Amino acid sequence: MAKQKVNKPLWNYHPELPLQMAPYWHWPMRPLMIIKWLWENFLQVSDRALYIAYALAIALWLMPFAGHEAVLSWQWAGWVLVRNLVAVLVVVGGLHYWFYGMDGQGNLLRFDARPITGRKSPRFKFNYQTWDNMYYTLVYGVPIASAWEVAARWGYANGWVGSISIGSEPIWFLLLFPILTLYQGVHFYFIHRLIHWPPAYRWVHSVHHRNINVGPWSGLSMHPVEHLLYFSSLLIFLLLPAHPVHILFLLHWQLLGAPSGHSGYEAVFAKDKRRLLIGGFFHQLHHRYFECNYGSPEFPLDRWFGTFHDGTSEMLKQVRERTQRMHSR
Repeated sequence: MAKQKVNKPLWNYHPELPLQMAPYWHWPMRPLMIIKWLWENFLQVSDRALYIAYALAIALWLMPFAGHEAVLSWQWAGWVLVRNLVAVLVVVGGLHYWFYGMDGQGNLLRFDARPITGRKSPRFKFNYQTWDNMYYTLVYGVPIASAWEVAARWGYANGWVGSISIGSEPIWFLLLFPILTLYQGVHFYFIHRLIHWPPAYRWVHSVHHRNINVGPWSGLSMHPVEHLLYFSSLLIFLLLPAHPVHILFLLHWQLLGAPSGHSGYEAVFAKDKRRLLIGGFFHQLHHRYFECNYGSPEFPLDRWFGTFHDGTSEMLKQVRERTQRMHSR
């Protein structure tokens, strides 16, 4: 009797499918659903809630924006670099150690159970994925992100960035946080499509896409040109008045949020509970199938431009057909 072939599941774990865009875009509008989504993502124990808290701590206590920053100086700019380096080592290194060092939760809530460490591969610098990822993150990512923060502080101190205060505009102060994540999704989509243009992909973006199965150090493992483009989202503050907290939140939503979003897990699970929501399945699909999900699930550009993958097998067939047409051209 012939042995029957059994198809392996595509994923070890995935959230409920089909994936949905953020509820801002449902019609007719559902205000209660939007409020619930904002509560879960901004006010519960999630990565973005922690980055807001960290931005508040920096802006109001650790390193407030100050008048002396109108003059560029290594005396203060160096501390920006040191602070960001420590944050990345603690957050990214901590996530990597929990998930892949001490194997803190095994494959529980892990999207792709294939290993990311321990296997030599010539496509990575130093022949190992984690070492390659750490190199691009620490040698290029942190310094370039810090340079953008230094530029933002310098511009703010010189009056080139419009400012608001918490006391005089509390509603706008709060609304800017979800608005900035929406904006970052739009910025990321168009930057991302640009570097998927074949010459730019070969020279620049292919560094990031060495990582088909991702881990925390993969999030900022990019060519330095991609780092420059990625953090250029901060240019919005030349047009948009904001508080220093918003500038720091947007920076750290990318500096630390990219690693947490590339962790390969839905959440940090400990003592029988999801302790920290980090998500990332939307972008995990992009790393496996490449020509889909260029933006974020908070702004429906992928749906509008026909590049959305909702995680279902039906949508996977469409993505593969579109990819074949692209390659044939």
